[in-house]
Amino acid sequence: MKRKLFNINKISIILVVFSILFFLSSSNYVYSLNNNNEIKDDEFDYIFDPGEYIDDENKEQEKNINTSKINNQDNLVNNQDNLAQHSDKSSNIINTKEDINLVNKSHTKKSINPNYEDQNSDNDFNDKDKIVVKERINVANIEKIGFLNIAGFINGQEVLKNLTLDNFDPSKQTLNVNLVVDKETDIIKAGDRDEFFVCAYHIKDLLKEYNSMPYFDCDEGDLLGPDTATPTISRLFSPNSLVYRDSQNVFNNSSNKYTQLLSTNNNNNNGNEEQTEKNEEQVKIKIYVPLEDRKNTQKLKIAVMIKGEIKSAIIDNVQEELNKLGGYTISRTFTFDRDTNIGKIQIGDRYHACVTSTDLNPPEGSECEKRILKNFGRENVLYVR
Repeated sequence: MKRKLFNINKISIILVVFSILFFLSSSNYVYSLNNNNEIKDDEFDYIFDPGEYIDDENKEQEKNINTSKINNQDNLVNNQDNLAQHSDKSSNIINTKEDINLVNKSHTKKSINPNYEDQNSDNDFNDKDKIVVKERINVANIEKIGFLNIAGFINGQEVLKNLTLDNFDPSKQTLNVNLVVDKETDIIKAGDRDEFFVCAYHIKDLLKEYNSMPYFDCDEGDLLGPDTATPTISRLFSPNSLVYRDSQNVFNNSSNKYTQLLSTNNNNNNGNEEQTEKNEEQVKIKIYVPLEDRKNTQKLKIAVMIKGEIKSAIIDNVQEELNKLGGYTISRTFTFDRDTNIGKIQIGDRYHACVTSTDLNPPEGSECEKRILKNFGRENVLYVR
């Protein structure tokens, strides 16, 4: 009897202990829920199936890569032969790629990468039929991004090049570029006092700089003797150059005045608004060539450059034209669109003009002059000689 009672008590004690444990466990769980005592996130390993995300991501990456390749192939520097920006009105600001139009230009520009062409060598260019102007470009204070647009007129010949800077060695302070032209053409044979000019425009971001005045410099000089083995040296972006500063001052001072003038003209013209806007989108440069001291000139070439664009005219029969004029001054008017491959032509932009003919020798078969642009729609006049 006693043994049976002991077993019953033992079972009862076990049941009581179990009940107490169960009650305590339930209480802790309820307390945890009621007091938001969740375990912190860093104690969990999040496991999920990334299949659909990875697939979509790869497609997006592939799309971006292909887009990047297309953009690189259509890079503004490598397509300067036919890239020009366009604005419907002079007051419009170009700031999107949709504003870009492709147009054919009358000249060809050669793109140069200094890492792949020996443009930094000081070796002389040995060709008895060529004239070389070695352009020494100071790049110490130029950001090594974008490109340099180089435009020049040497011995009666246009020189147009684009020089990429993105892969240029940033440790170098000077970039040497050989500008090579023929020693003799049907217009002129090079002489040791013939004048030339070269300009370079630094374009960092064409879209952002399109309606402004990008950093540039110009140099004029005389060719060395055509029979010398030493190239003619020209320098650009020298620390003491005032070319850009002078142009920028004119540009800054004229911007507000020009905007006000354009607005006034548009308000006053009424029915002639369209013609006024068209005129304001053109740049006219009239070149006069006095020949009083060279009355027997037979053939000559006149060339004008502004904002990297060069236009020229050849007068095959000067005597016939002089007879019609009844005088000894020949003139030509050159009309440029304000939209160019490297931005919009601005008041303050510098333009150069040269006249070339063997008949002008001596002392110079090529003579050049320069001015700062002051007018849109009206003629900007420059006497060369």
